[in-house]
Amino acid sequence: MLRYRHYIWDFDGTLFDSYPHSTQALYDTAKYYGADVDYDALSRAIRHSFARAFALVGLDEEQLVRFHRLRGDDAFGPPVVPFPDAEAVLRALSANGARHYLYTHSNRRMSVRFMERYGMERHFTGFVTADDPGFAMKPSPDAIRYILARWHIDPADAVMVGDREIDMRCARDAGVDGILVDPDRLVEATCASWRVDRLSEIVDARTWDLSVESEE
Repeated sequence: MLRYRHYIWDFDGTLFDSYPHSTQALYDTAKYYGADVDYDALSRAIRHSFARAFALVGLDEEQLVRFHRLRGDDAFGPPVVPFPDAEAVLRALSANGARHYLYTHSNRRMSVRFMERYGMERHFTGFVTADDPGFAMKPSPDAIRYILARWHIDPADAVMVGDREIDMRCARDAGVDGILVDPDRLVEATCASWRVDRLSEIVDARTWDLSVESEE
């Protein structure tokens, strides 16, 4: 059962399990510069947004260069890997006529390159990453509006898939629906149109949770 024709995907925490890698990189950077930070608190902050995590460690831009270097090192820390059902979901939706687009705050090296490694980029029509200038960060709807205009997409036929509330707010303000992927129920209140526990549920819209709790 295909509800949408165009799927706009977040990368970190949605298609790829990248948070452990990023958390370790930021934790090691904080310790290197003598910042006192709790690992679990940092992990929770990163799952909300990198901006919140950066504020928690209190490092300046020059110090954060070390974080970005570690995060871009494939050999460092837990690996960045796709969630087990990610490629199968993309393939199944594509087989039913869906098209896919990526919108992430990560740069192409930390997103598209990993997708290429696992053969997932072939499912995608377009990519918007941190290397594309001119877009305000989420929850700004600018990048989604660009995707809609660039590929002549009717907002009613599109949905944003992400694991954080900033993804859902971004979708709402762009006039498209949002699917919140939240297996651990970390988001208590959301403006998402739908909430699922696993990516595999997206293939069959009959399984989607209609009882989302509004953030408003």
